[in-house]
Amino acid sequence: MRRIILPRAFLAASISLCTTMSSAVVITPTDFDTLALGAAITGPVGPEVEASLVTAADESLGDISSRVQCPSGFGVCAPPTNPAGTTYTYIHEIIPGVDLTNDAPFAMPGTLLSPSGLTQFSLAFPPSGFNGVAGFSFGQANTALAGGASAITINAMADGIIWDLDATEGWDTGENLTFFWQTLQSPSGPGGQYQLANAALSGIGAGPVPTTPVQVPEPTTGALLIGALLVMTASRRSRRRR
Repeated sequence: MRRIILPRAFLAASISLCTTMSSAVVITPTDFDTLALGAAITGPVGPEVEASLVTAADESLGDISSRVQCPSGFGVCAPPTNPAGTTYTYIHEIIPGVDLTNDAPFAMPGTLLSPSGLTQFSLAFPPSGFNGVAGFSFGQANTALAGGASAITINAMADGIIWDLDATEGWDTGENLTFFWQTLQSPSGPGGQYQLANAALSGIGAGPVPTTPVQVPEPTTGALLIGALLVMTASRRSRRRR
């Protein structure tokens, strides 16, 4: 019996299709202060989404102001008319212990806290179309944190992006930090959930969320085996005809 050797490319593709990202990927931070950006998208509530970071007890940990901008050179950022492959920069300015007036329909919480020792800001949803670029304002970090910009690490996963701070850094009330990440997906509206937390408290705020691209169903293991058998059958027929 002759051995049937499947092409390496076929085997590699089969393995790739069966693999999903389950672990965090460390992202090298980019300095927001160095970005050259164009116009912001004007969404349902305007060019910025203003909301509170709210705990389960309806207490505000602070303010989140978000916007999405096109690359430099865009005088108008209108996704339906933008070229395919346009990069969108999602920007979030966080002010702990301060809560500006929210956009409708986001209600103001009943109580405003003065948190200290904040250790994390994160996306609580999958970052569709994420291109691997994320960061924060190094200038603000150098002002607010004892360790400066080097005190923040970024991890990306299939279900979110996390900016982690060491608990000793002391990100406290009134200290602005601006975070950003980039995706090839334009926003679908202010339905995304963003989280601010320390060891004792966690607050969720609304912000722009990227559209979810139409997914082409991945072959199941059974489909991959059928594909392998088809290749084997075609190979045998080819040999018989020689």
